[in-house]
Amino acid sequence: MFSIKKFNQNKIFDIVIFIIPCIFLICLILFLSGIFFQTSFSIFIKEIKNIKLWKAILLSFKISIVVILINVFIGVPLSYILSFKKNRFSFLLDVVSSLPLTLSPLIIGFAVLITAGPLNPIGKFFINHGIKFVFTPLGIIVVQVIISFPFFVNILKESFDSINRKMLNLSKTLGASSFDILFKIILPVSFNALLAGISMSWSRSMGEFAATQMVSGVIPNITETAPISIFIKASYGNYPYAIAISSILIVVSFISLGFFKFFSYKSKQN
Repeated sequence: MFSIKKFNQNKIFDIVIFIIPCIFLICLILFLSGIFFQTSFSIFIKEIKNIKLWKAILLSFKISIVVILINVFIGVPLSYILSFKKNRFSFLLDVVSSLPLTLSPLIIGFAVLITAGPLNPIGKFFINHGIKFVFTPLGIIVVQVIISFPFFVNILKESFDSINRKMLNLSKTLGASSFDILFKIILPVSFNALLAGISMSWSRSMGEFAATQMVSGVIPNITETAPISIFIKASYGNYPYAIAISSILIVVSFISLGFFKFFSYKSKQN
């Protein structure tokens, strides 16, 4: 009798524990997929063929590729320090590098806008040397790097933390240099995590809006990224255009997230 009662309780628990996330999942799908049914198929296809739409997406794609390259260049050594060189400096570095995760993108964009402006000593210095951040793709790259690189670093650092230290120490005793250990052992072992970090930071860069808008100035073909284009067109009531580009970004994000989940899962298996 006791075992039957316990079995029923476990069944009820399993049902409840599955129902709650399933309801949330259904609501999420309904809210996101509803955009595909807001306009007619013919109008949707017409907007998809709009050259301006693809220019905005192409600009976002180009900027996100540059952001990824910078993330890898900065993120690999930073992840190495945070994982293998634990001290007071690395702790401070960890806190500062993770700060963008807790800040609103709007604050980050505003800070870059003020700092890079002509009235700020830092911005004035760069402007005097021919480097402009405000209303340029360079400014967009800066804010998107600040926002996306913590995602890359956290994923890669987690993988670095899981590497067997005894194996690395054994490699040192056999004469391997720090460069050999990093490029021949640590990075190959963490390759799936590296790809997962790239996928996540790329997706975050492609979808960034608030910080980008603060520094972009919304100049067509120069600083009008895909998310900004959605906001501008929706503000003027051009919903078919906004729906078309939003649909593309949803599909892109879904694919990117699929890559992230796949490589993240593979990384944890290893």
